[in-house]
Amino acid sequence: MPANIIKESFRNTEALLSYLRNGRLNNDEFSRILFQGLRRRTPSAPDHIIKNRLKRLFDLENSTILKFLNDVLTSLEERYVEPTHNGQFLIESKNFAEWQELITEVPPLLAVAKALQKKHDFISLVDKSDIKQFFERFLKPQVRYSALPSIKDPRLDELIERLKLDDLHIHLNGSSEIELVWVSALQKPQQFSKELKWAENNDLVKELYSADEIGLTQQEQLKRLRIAGALRRLLLNEVFNQEQPKCDDVNNKKTLSKGFEIQFKDIEYVNHRADFEAAKNATFAALYYADIETLVSKKLEHITPEVRTPLAIEAYYLIAFFDYLENTKNEAFAQALHYYLLIKCQFNRLIVQQTNQYGFDQFQKFTFNEIRSVAEKEYQTRYHQLNYSDLGDLDYLEGRFAPSRDLPSNIKRLRTILSDYKCYQFSELRAHSQSENLRKKHDPFSLSDLLTDKNNFTSLKLSLVAHFIKREDKRTRELNREDKKLSWQCRHYELRNQLEKTRRSLNALSERYTNLGDYLYGFDAAANELDAGPEVFAPIFRRLRTSGYHNFTYHAGEDYVHLLSGIRTVAEAIDFLDLKTGNRIGHGTAVGINPKIWRGRIGDSIVIKRGERLDDLVFAYKHLCEESISGRVLHLIAAEIRRLSLDVYKKAYEPDLLFEAWKLRYLDPLLAFGIKRYKDTYLRNDIKDELEKIEIAERENKDAFLIYKKYHGVTDSTIVFRYEELVEVNTDCSCERSFDYEVFRLLQKYVIGKINRRHMAIESLPTSNVRISFYEHYREHHIFDWLGVTDEKGMEVPVVLGSDDPGIFATNLRNEYAHILLTLENDIGLSSMEAITKLEQIVRNGKIWRFKKLSY
Repeated sequence: MPANIIKESFRNTEALLSYLRNGRLNNDEFSRILFQGLRRRTPSAPDHIIKNRLKRLFDLENSTILKFLNDVLTSLEERYVEPTHNGQFLIESKNFAEWQELITEVPPLLAVAKALQKKHDFISLVDKSDIKQFFERFLKPQVRYSALPSIKDPRLDELIERLKLDDLHIHLNGSSEIELVWVSALQKPQQFSKELKWAENNDLVKELYSADEIGLTQQEQLKRLRIAGALRRLLLNEVFNQEQPKCDDVNNKKTLSKGFEIQFKDIEYVNHRADFEAAKNATFAALYYADIETLVSKKLEHITPEVRTPLAIEAYYLIAFFDYLENTKNEAFAQALHYYLLIKCQFNRLIVQQTNQYGFDQFQKFTFNEIRSVAEKEYQTRYHQLNYSDLGDLDYLEGRFAPSRDLPSNIKRLRTILSDYKCYQFSELRAHSQSENLRKKHDPFSLSDLLTDKNNFTSLKLSLVAHFIKREDKRTRELNREDKKLSWQCRHYELRNQLEKTRRSLNALSERYTNLGDYLYGFDAAANELDAGPEVFAPIFRRLRTSGYHNFTYHAGEDYVHLLSGIRTVAEAIDFLDLKTGNRIGHGTAVGINPKIWRGRIGDSIVIKRGERLDDLVFAYKHLCEESISGRVLHLIAAEIRRLSLDVYKKAYEPDLLFEAWKLRYLDPLLAFGIKRYKDTYLRNDIKDELEKIEIAERENKDAFLIYKKYHGVTDSTIVFRYEELVEVNTDCSCERSFDYEVFRLLQKYVIGKINRRHMAIESLPTSNVRISFYEHYREHHIFDWLGVTDEKGMEVPVVLGSDDPGIFATNLRNEYAHILLTLENDIGLSSMEAITKLEQIVRNGKIWRFKKLSY
């Protein structure tokens, strides 16, 4: 069965709306809406192609939802999943890239549970020993902590077992898999609802909901979660066939009747109950046991908690549903299950970035919607999930977290992260009794205890990287208002102050906890790079370096309006932040992407800030002057620079002078322009050094310093307003045509040369880049140029891998390596051993460039 039909079967919003309105689907209606859904997915295909394929696969007009759902689930399992000798199910290598796209829409546990049900059948709750064996033999190796299967490849298994992996770019928030978020939402509906309110009025979140379904809101989603919880109880009641409460008798005492079977009126009742207003007038009462999950849980209590994990129980429920579906003739049960899965898959789409949602703005919607917040208040489950297997995939986890501006919040957050890490270590001990004894002996309560009692009970090493958050300078958009002109200070005035407060909070934290350095290894700046560039973070990084920190990385070149902007941002990160040996760049996509791919997918024009366009051309011009570039090309660029300079600064400055002014942006404008006043007697040494640099820069290059001052709008804020105005650049204009493939490659190689000379590395994140950047397939990814396995020469650079936000991208580090391995072999054309050798090189790079406690 084609992937599109499988996807549409579980994401058709018209089918979901029909269930919401009527509590059921009729076959004629479903045949029509399934065709319409496929029609939207394949707009270029004639109707007869879609209809004929559907007729060949399903006799929808004479069939039932029950048969259809059985067929789709079977096809899902058969197309992607293959068993192994140890009971674990893996994904067929030939379909792995397609699988990665599928699970953005369909939770992977559906396929895994169907495979388990098909091979091992369902074990009921009657026999305690059988059900315990079922959990230990089949569920534990497959879904103990992660529902993400990988590929079957002994080379990859041996490499990981021998060397272990280092995840050098992972955000701790945004890493939980869909199943764990789903379970937490169903089990803690009130807390989940409360957390969602924080994002209620966020425009990006509203866009995310409406993009999936017009009119979908948070309140509607909460209603559907209530429906899903009730449907789940209905399904469990019929599957486990427990004695159910019947309606009250004349003596107001409940009697019991066996053999509950879902009726369509039960589904209607569930819909009514989810709507609080309608529930007040409901006259029908469902005949099922409302607390069925508690009853089932009690019958599983004899299984150890390390085996009876929430994920294993969720898999067990799905296996039970799918097994019953094959053996029942109850159409109402099938439709209740289909209804439940449609809601679950929509929930999946709201926390996993879809394949048609490109760019960081789309990604950021998933970080703002707060759907993960309840599940991600604790970290222990994620440590288990990220380490993937019982033997453990990871040697080193470099987890990133966002520090707060106040000390108590940072203490609380770090205590939670480290306390859960300690609990993870205890739970991974082989002997459970030994684990309990050690827990009692070393039970930590304070952050000081956690930092002092650093017993490594497991091989997984944890270090933390604090990442500052890039934020938009909203005041620049309001400079057309007189009151904003009067109160203007400099670019990113508020963010610069926030960053300094955060740095001071972290400094106070390290002074209070002198052994904080045993965990806090480095610093980063993350979030949307279109909102704030490296120059904003330069003063903070310098002060951290003065305090003795040396491990730095920076998200750069991940998303960009123009490829020149992305390349320039990476160069700014290296120079303005003074990155050195052992430091890294996060993503760096702009200095790797094939310019032809970018050109082919941006359209006929680019809308960009006028000043950003000016900066891009100044940066490019300066470095192209050092290359063998046609004088005509340089003349065209220089002429455009003068024109844009006149528009922004009201003076046509020469490119060289503008470049000198650009280099001054690493300075702190709060000090440079006296926005913050300091008394000489109280100045710290780092502030004195900064003021001295500013004085030297102003004295030695007055003209450039004046432009730098204008850039910040200190004397005339309208310059900032003109800089921020959007202009449209036609890709066919003479200046833009000057930037052909060779010119872009020269600029990319210039930046890569800087990285190599400083002995830095780039953190590559394949799935994240495929989702956010312009790529449509892993084979287009730039990492293969960086590895030196393509015809493009001069692009080699040390590469390390990370999973970024594995929950949002439905991936993990093992699968990132799997994608690279398969592409090296199947698309690049390397031999079997050449491919694994390249993979081993990346693994060893992780050992070299991971942040270490004691830097040079």
